[in-house]
Amino acid sequence: MPHQLDMRQAEQALAALDLDALNGLQLLDAARFAGQHHPPLNPDVPALVLNVMGDDLALIRHILLNQYPDMHEVSVISFSDGGESTVDPIALCTLQADSTCWGSGVLYVPALPEPGSFERFQETIAHLRAPEGCPWDRKQTHSSLRPFLLEETYEVLDALDAGDIDGLREELGDLLLQIVLHSQIAVEAGEFHMADVIATVNEKLIRRHPHVWGTVDVNDDEDVKVNWDKLKQAEKAETRDSRLDGVPKAQPALLQAYSYQTRAARVKFDWDTIEPVIAKIHEEIDELATAQTDDERAAEAGDLLFATVNWLRWLDIDPESALRGANNRFYQRFHYIEQEAAARGVEVDTLSFEDMDALWEAAKSNGL
Repeated sequence: MPHQLDMRQAEQALAALDLDALNGLQLLDAARFAGQHHPPLNPDVPALVLNVMGDDLALIRHILLNQYPDMHEVSVISFSDGGESTVDPIALCTLQADSTCWGSGVLYVPALPEPGSFERFQETIAHLRAPEGCPWDRKQTHSSLRPFLLEETYEVLDALDAGDIDGLREELGDLLLQIVLHSQIAVEAGEFHMADVIATVNEKLIRRHPHVWGTVDVNDDEDVKVNWDKLKQAEKAETRDSRLDGVPKAQPALLQAYSYQTRAARVKFDWDTIEPVIAKIHEEIDELATAQTDDERAAEAGDLLFATVNWLRWLDIDPESALRGANNRFYQRFHYIEQEAAARGVEVDTLSFEDMDALWEAAKSNGL
């Protein structure tokens, strides 16, 4: 059973740390951490975790590391039977069970050095939209922000494709800015609050994971996807005419084709083997080659691309990512040709195709 908050223990811990009562200090009982996967703490405000037993430390460390950096310095405060206290500063990542120390002590978790709470970020965005805030931010609407949302999404993808973790951290922040800004605009218009956004998606995740929060059994990730789709269809049955409804119309065409095919395959609208999938591509190539008009060629080209996406789906390859990778390789190899031309003191357009093709192969040999 969880302990009651021991205010005397909190007072003793603050005295041991030589701290006065801290503004906004959070007090939690160690039992609150049981079953958690993310710390129930605002990282912008210091916290005391009370009634910590030595064996609790490893679990608490694991949970805190989901929000605080490895080297964030915390303090373990233990008390002797005579009332004396000991303060042991320690890096969070090295915090571990120690059954030889105290029966019940306190863990002090200082605030992060830089503001990092979601609430603080919402305050920043609300301030920008306030009368004394920024004229540009105040002017924005859901519609005006649309291109920025798309731009930031693609910049996140660029960072992912490049394996740039620092860039990913920054670009995810820029994407989050768009989400919070949209939510603040909605607040001001009386449409919804950020808490509504979070509550809706949180409830949806729990409802669509009955194998985690319910009694449904699954064998693998494919079972999870099938069950998710059934639950989603049941939820949207009254508002959707087709199982394909819900795939965003603004999605890139390759990804949209992949999504349509995946949804159709879940109700067994699919070949049993891969051979007919490949045969369909050859059929579409022949039809494109023999098309007589521009409209026919455009239609057959689309069918060929659609059939190719289906083959990639069978190979478990994301077509959008595959093409982005090919585009990147083309850029790197063509840029190599340009650099080699410059090194020879000539313009790239003065090189023959044979010269450029040889440089292309050289670029491939160099790993580009």
